[in-house]
Amino acid sequence: MNISSKERSFYRYLAVQMTAVLLFGAVTVSSAVEVSFLYWGDRHSRNLPFYEVVDGVKTEVGGVGALAGMVNTLRSEDPNTLVLVAGGEFGGAPISILTSGESQVRLLNRIRIDCLTPGDHEFDYGWRSLREVTGKAKFPVLAANVVNTETNAPLFTSDTVFALPELKVGVIGLIDPDFKNAVIRSGVLGIEGLEPAGYVREFVSRRRENCDLLVVLTYFKWEMDSTLAADTEGLDIIIGRSGSEPDAGVKVINGVIIVRAGADGKWLGRLTVEADTAIGGVTDYDNALLRVIPEAVPVDEKLTRFARRMDKKYTRDLQRRIGTLQTDWILEYDKPCNLPQWVADVMREAAPSADLAVINHDNLLKGLPMGSILEKDIWEICPYDYPIVIFQISGDELIRILRRQIVGSGEFLTWSGLILRAEQGRLVDVRIGGRKLDWRDDYAVVATGHFWDNLEEYLQLSRVDRPRFFLPGANQREILIRTVERMRIISTPLDDRWVVR
Repeated sequence: MNISSKERSFYRYLAVQMTAVLLFGAVTVSSAVEVSFLYWGDRHSRNLPFYEVVDGVKTEVGGVGALAGMVNTLRSEDPNTLVLVAGGEFGGAPISILTSGESQVRLLNRIRIDCLTPGDHEFDYGWRSLREVTGKAKFPVLAANVVNTETNAPLFTSDTVFALPELKVGVIGLIDPDFKNAVIRSGVLGIEGLEPAGYVREFVSRRRENCDLLVVLTYFKWEMDSTLAADTEGLDIIIGRSGSEPDAGVKVINGVIIVRAGADGKWLGRLTVEADTAIGGVTDYDNALLRVIPEAVPVDEKLTRFARRMDKKYTRDLQRRIGTLQTDWILEYDKPCNLPQWVADVMREAAPSADLAVINHDNLLKGLPMGSILEKDIWEICPYDYPIVIFQISGDELIRILRRQIVGSGEFLTWSGLILRAEQGRLVDVRIGGRKLDWRDDYAVVATGHFWDNLEEYLQLSRVDRPRFFLPGANQREILIRTVERMRIISTPLDDRWVVR
């Protein structure tokens, strides 16, 4: 077989990247068959390559062309290969928003994936839209535990069986039952996520006899995957959602191999298992997380060009420069940083009658280096069409919230209009609008509609009978764009509104 110099480079790169993890000792049996699973999740429409520091060097990473090139090369080497996507293809980039996710289905069709289980942001544009868009998919969409509440019928296919040349693999798809908390509530009215355990047991009972391997493709966190593995007999593999960065190695719980890759299309997971077709199950495996680096791997240039044309078609109007950033916008998820501070300040300014604004950091998806600010940048920082709401909170409630936050309980939140000093887990001074926080007062707080929908999760407060008002015709992203256009030049160093010692 003739291979190009780039493919030789890829095989050298592959040899360096591969990290094997042995489950059992080497077993030689005549009924042993190897099968490979290529997997990723949480790519969030990062269709084009982007730059990131890798081992101290600014490097181009990701992009569907490089991802597809790696998939094609590895699949051509092993006909016993399945390509499974653990959710999170939609959202994150303007192209997905502007096409309601159709762009991602078209790209996955061209990569020729074998199946997808939806993640929470696949529902960003409503479940009816998702059903319509995925109707164009050339692969099965699997989600056993999402049902229509009126008919109790499943929204998607539960599971499927892949007949490979030498063995059969059963795959079921599952989503976190709380997936609706991550999206706009109006788009998911009429559907429900149910607890997955019963669906998995039924799947094992129904498929174990005629399948050599049973795989669960989940949009869960590690903890849920681990619980599922511990509580279910007869499973072989769980491929889960990716989160931000890849976790080291794999987990093996109750004989079930649990793997996942990193987010944004920067990694391709490759799990190769040795299956015993006589008795079923895994006898050996290795797992590798391969960096998707266009310079080092074979690239499907045709797919890259297609993705660029599609992006240009839909985002042409977003390429305009709307301002200049004089300080890097930093986004981290567990401590104060200047991008959430700026966003919270802008939201408070949009409602001058409000005392405070609050933002959860995972409302934002990326930071931005100093330089030009394009309208597209704001879409990528804040991709969701969240409305703006003002609600009432008492001083007593706020004190309890802040006491929890200063000791690290719950998700880190950034506030605007509030200056806090704390030492050794104790509030020393809290001021709102320059005045000392009074537990007897009521305060008006600006937040997103998503934050309001999940008020109990973020602030441990009930929405029942709580005064609230939605700003008419306003969504968070539009307010940010208008603010950049008005300010033109933006300098936002981290301030000391939140000091905890």
